Amino acid sequence: MSGKTLGEVRTHMAVFARSGERASSRRGSPWKFVLAPLVVLLMALGFAVAAEAAYAERALPGMSVGGIAIGSLEKAALREHLDLELAAPWAGATVTLSDGGTSWRATNADLGIAPDLDAAVGAALAYGKTGSVLDRVGAWIDALRGEADIPFTMRSRGDALDRWVAAAARDVDRAPVSGELRVTARGLEATKPALGREVDRVATVASLLSADSLGDREVRLRVRFAYPAVDASGFDDAYALASAVVTPLTVTVEDRTWNEGATGLASLLVVERVAAKGGELPAIPGEAIAPSVRYRYTVSLANERVASWVAALGKVLDHPGKCAKYQVSAESAVTVIPSESGVRVDQAKLRALFLEELLRPAAGPTREVAAPATVDASAFTTEQAKELAPKLSLASTFTTYYPPSASRHANISTGATQFDGVVVMPGETFSFWELLGPVTVERGYSYAGAIINNRSDENVIGGGLCQVSTTIFNAISQQGYEIVERHAHGYYIDRYPIGYDAAVFEPGVDFKWRNDTANPVFIYSWSGDTWLKIDVWTIPTGRNVVVSGATQKNFVHPAPDQPADPAFLRGASVDGRDVFRTRTVYENGKVLHQDFFASHYAPVWGGPLPAPATPPTP
Repeated sequence: MSGKTLGEVRTHMAVFARSGERASSRRGSPWKFVLAPLVVLLMALGFAVAAEAAYAERALPGMSVGGIAIGSLEKAALREHLDLELAAPWAGATVTLSDGGTSWRATNADLGIAPDLDAAVGAALAYGKTGSVLDRVGAWIDALRGEADIPFTMRSRGDALDRWVAAAARDVDRAPVSGELRVTARGLEATKPALGREVDRVATVASLLSADSLGDREVRLRVRFAYPAVDASGFDDAYALASAVVTPLTVTVEDRTWNEGATGLASLLVVERVAAKGGELPAIPGEAIAPSVRYRYTVSLANERVASWVAALGKVLDHPGKCAKYQVSAESAVTVIPSESGVRVDQAKLRALFLEELLRPAAGPTREVAAPATVDASAFTTEQAKELAPKLSLASTFTTYYPPSASRHANISTGATQFDGVVVMPGETFSFWELLGPVTVERGYSYAGAIINNRSDENVIGGGLCQVSTTIFNAISQQGYEIVERHAHGYYIDRYPIGYDAAVFEPGVDFKWRNDTANPVFIYSWSGDTWLKIDVWTIPTGRNVVVSGATQKNFVHPAPDQPADPAFLRGASVDGRDVFRTRTVYENGKVLHQDFFASHYAPVWGGPLPAPATPPTP
């Protein structure tokens, strides 16, 4: 200081300053406008450098972490402060996980969720100390204004959190149910589709670890819908269509009705599951779980099944016109039974109606359809019958006999009357089973003996009807009509002409003949307790019929080990054999038909006679 005192220096400086100001004032004032901003800038830079150096190891003043004020604490103090003010309250806070209907509760401590204090301390100490000068100045301003709050992050220890979310998922997860339509013997069966639910465990854990407050909190369970292979969009329309088809149905034709239930209608359905093409079904939401392949159902009607069903309905609903018939009195007087017009279902129109109507939604729990029908006129009218009656005469007759039996008599007389007065028109084929109708107890038939598989069965409904077919065969054969189908019995029955019988059995064994003349034919029966007579009425044909005698060959006696037949007494037997007969029909001196009837009869017996009793020893 060159011996000057400090006071002298300060005085000197002050003086220097004032003298400088005067000198400057005297020299001019523009420099003060240049120097002033530079001075302020230099002072700010100095302050910033000094502040950055002062807060290099501590947080900026006015800062907070997760809402907790941390002042200007250094690292160790800051860590201790956050542990006290942040971690401890956090551990006791309750976490509620909810899916809207069910809730699961635990504490953060139970789940091992805790604030990451090291990360929070590091973030707090680094705040405002990186980036450009302007960035750091801005950070200081925010801190001084109390707007610098560092969010805390969470971390989990152990697997408690994962196990808790997994337990909630077990309660919530539900596998999707794929829709299914199927037709079984019980009818239409359906499994309606249902969306599944699956907890998004990763997203749920992330939500649990992203809390922004220290208090109790509720976190929404993250759930994704899982779509089945057949969802509602591929199921509902088809199910509605199939349900419409199986709506119980009543079909009416005049006074006749037929009710068809859901099970029967289901048999008409064709249900198919097909892979859905792009754009056929609505898109699945992006956040949902989609199946690898989506399917849809299609429903239609099987045309051939509908046609078959309509044909069966026709047999039930048709009221065929009845041809005129004849009745013969004991005095052989012929009278006419009038014909009747009927109604017949128009099957083609009914089939088309069903194919359209059944696929429409029903207005109620049942559906009614009026079947289109036409008048079925009689093929042989009353007028025709009356005109022909005077020309008819008894052309042939045949009688057979049978042992006394109430049940056999019921069957034979009931069966024969079904053919009384039936007119077989020219060109028409007579079928025993078609004209006979159902053989039931309700119609007067009983259980009696019949031959099945070459053995007698004494408990057959309608047993003895072969007596009717055999008698008709012998009666019409005399007129030379064409024989279409004829079968021999399993074994020879001696009350019938040998090789000239006609067995019938349902199904598959019928007796048929065709009226190959230009005139109608009708038959009439007469029954006694042990006999049956069949008369054939027509305009005489003028044909000549020659039937050969029976040629019998290949006789076979029952074998000793052959089972006994219940219709034969012990010791009684009939040898098996082959029998051949020829029928030749002449018309105008020329052969019109020549039939070769071959009959194979099996041996039958009642078993051996019992051995004679051994006389007692004297």
